[in-house]
Amino acid sequence: MKKNMEEWFAEQDFNTESLPEGHRNRFIDKLNAACEEDEDIITLDDVKSETNKTDDAKVIKMNSWLKWSLVAGLAILMGVAGMNIAPAPSSDNGLSTVSPEMAQAQDFFTNTIHQELEKLNKLQSPDTERIIIDTKNALNKLEEDYKTIKKDFKINKDSKTVIAAMIQNFQNRIDLLETALEQIEQLKNYKEKENEAII
Repeated sequence: MKKNMEEWFAEQDFNTESLPEGHRNRFIDKLNAACEEDEDIITLDDVKSETNKTDDAKVIKMNSWLKWSLVAGLAILMGVAGMNIAPAPSSDNGLSTVSPEMAQAQDFFTNTIHQELEKLNKLQSPDTERIIIDTKNALNKLEEDYKTIKKDFKINKDSKTVIAAMIQNFQNRIDLLETALEQIEQLKNYKEKENEAII
């Protein structure tokens, strides 16, 4: 095996000429020039001298390759975290899953309920407090009933009875809010008449 290796090396045409004069110096000059371009390289001496400074500001220098590596790593982490944080598509399991018309109906009912509830909240006063509290308690009960109906809907999506119950629940909530607003209006009119009678 040793003879085979010797023969192989003898057959090879290696460049055995000595390097031109000053080659080492030119190489070191090029190396120094490259290091000056990336002057932000961290060295152990730099770290020691930075930690010994009395300044409150501490600067850690990095070369551009390290900076871009950190930026790329941070971008990947943020992308992965964003995918985990992104909200999952809502599975309403309500009327909107039946048909586009039912989705419009559900939006109409939901918007109407929010508008009526805002009107009710604007009429908050010591005189109307009991009516508003009772109405909100009844609304919460209807909302719990709706959640139960939605569970039935998950099982029986084709059931017209369940769909009708969902629509009726929305209608009951709207009726409840309208009744409360009428009661508050009647109370307001009664107070005004009472005040006129006193004057």
